[in-house]
Amino acid sequence: MHDLEIQVNTDSKWIVFILNQILQNCSKYRKTESDLEIEIFAKQGKEQVILYVKDNGIGIRKGEITRVFEKGFTGTNGRLSNKKSTGIGLYLCKKLCDKLGMALELNSEQEEGTEVRLVFPQGSLYC
Repeated sequence: MHDLEIQVNTDSKWIVFILNQILQNCSKYRKTESDLEIEIFAKQGKEQVILYVKDNGIGIRKGEITRVFEKGFTGTNGRLSNKKSTGIGLYLCKKLCDKLGMALELNSEQEEGTEVRLVFPQGSLYC
């Protein structure tokens, strides 16, 4: 973790839920039991603060990235592995971010890891 000195105003209960789900997915979809690396940092933009959560896990197939926020979508990783995937976690995270006025974005490359971005709009910053 680094560069996390930026404050934002949001609902603490729901942001903890969202971050917990993202971190659980990092752990659930790691390559092996011993090589999990997660980097968490924030960047101040002109009109927003972006919180990055990056892992070195198994990643997501290119054709499935746009579907990860769909209700019930588990993808190849969820179906072929014994991960007990329900397809509800990221769906709920996206719905909560929408309610909180935040964006939830995701990039991934198979076998290279995943980057999740929580985008807090400028209006949510403490003055």
